[in-house]
Amino acid sequence: MSRVTAAEQRARGFGESSSGVWCADAGPAMVARLARLGFDWLCLDTQHGVYSRTEIINVARSFPSGSAQLVVRVPSCDFVAIGAALDAGARAVIVPQIESAADAQRAVAASFYPPVGGRSWGQLGGIWGGATLTAEAANGSITCAVMIESANALLRAEEIAAVDGVDQLFIGPYDLSLSLGTTVQALLDDDSESSALGRIVQVASAYGRTVGGFTGTPELADRFRERGITCLAVATDLWVTSEGARAALRLGTGAG
Repeated sequence: MSRVTAAEQRARGFGESSSGVWCADAGPAMVARLARLGFDWLCLDTQHGVYSRTEIINVARSFPSGSAQLVVRVPSCDFVAIGAALDAGARAVIVPQIESAADAQRAVAASFYPPVGGRSWGQLGGIWGGATLTAEAANGSITCAVMIESANALLRAEEIAAVDGVDQLFIGPYDLSLSLGTTVQALLDDDSESSALGRIVQVASAYGRTVGGFTGTPELADRFRERGITCLAVATDLWVTSEGARAALRLGTGAG
């Protein structure tokens, strides 16, 4: 069955040349508010954030239609966790700690219905009057992003990208830099042909995958774009709150 990538399927959403906000603590009302502010996507971080399955569902219940796309970074390459995020209404999953083609194949199997994968049927949107998709529509629009965030994953980037059903290589720059014994700034400063970021971009392009990454601030996002990485978490919920507070204090006190 031929699949359509997220970039081909949608003008907005989690794909090439998109900007998202990464949420680790925001509740359903704040997530819904952020979704209306012009971001292409919002990601709930269930690996390092506060969200449980119940909290993902509560966010999905109040998530506004026609706004940003809901994305979930699942806690691990786990069949149940990936399926639960998609059943709640996420249109993309970011799967961490992918180290091999076998790991990527497990992520794909959990993300898509047969014949592409082995996802179990059980969408929840109908419970609260939300949207549900046919198996065919889901397989054509769900995005499976696998994280490249270790030296082993970098070494095996080609075999990971070659797995049918992988839509995106998503860079975890902090874990990747730790694994390589360097820093995020050093990764960005390396413009050699053998650079880690350059290699990931080249591999993604060769296999027709988009490439994304976590940055957390607009300034860092600009550096990643210079390296050809264009699906980016350009802010976090904590950054938005902090910067909003600073702006209010500057304006309110006349300091700005």
